[in-house]
Amino acid sequence: MDPQQPVCVKELMKRDVMDSTGNKIGKIGDFTFKLDKDLILSKLILTGPRWEELLESLKIRPNSDPILDSSMIEIIDDHVHVKTTVNNLKTTLDEKAIPEDEIRYSILQKMQVIDKSGERIGHVIDIDFDTDGCASMIVGGSFIEEKLEALGLKTEVDIIVPGYTISSIKDQIHLSVSKDDLETTMEDAIQSEKTTKARESRDVNREVTKVRLFNQRPI
Repeated sequence: MDPQQPVCVKELMKRDVMDSTGNKIGKIGDFTFKLDKDLILSKLILTGPRWEELLESLKIRPNSDPILDSSMIEIIDDHVHVKTTVNNLKTTLDEKAIPEDEIRYSILQKMQVIDKSGERIGHVIDIDFDTDGCASMIVGGSFIEEKLEALGLKTEVDIIVPGYTISSIKDQIHLSVSKDDLETTMEDAIQSEKTTKARESRDVNREVTKVRLFNQRPI
């Protein structure tokens, strides 16, 4: 998946999904990710009209949400364009449609982010996709908020922690870096000209206030 510009999960959920014939086939209700030396987007789970979702939640009709493999995404602009039609998609009713080693975004959001020393860093508030398709966590919580407040930024900045710093995902998200590593890298990143200009601007643009930590990806 190569978006034309950096985009977040919450932003993608607002966009219609268009099939190869140009027809709207729904919106994105959830995502699945797998961890393989990096955080990798695997599937998109589509939702239908509100009345359909209500019937499913009330157990009046089976929950058969279409599942779209991320490799089927052709381009992302104001919509999410895919290279298939809804009739060719598996659904959540199909056996093993979501492999056991994949985890839903809705579950990731409920997990604590823990550094390599066992200290709590915060929790996942969103997932960010850069223009190369790489997935990173947007992390929030007391440690992040306190550091931003100390730097005079408060909540004007999203702290983006690369997926390759994740060592494991079980009941918690464990990082391969320490709290001190995060703090030092955050300070360095915030001193950049781009972030300084964002802080001084009255009309803060969300895109230029994203602070990406550990930009040097491992070889």
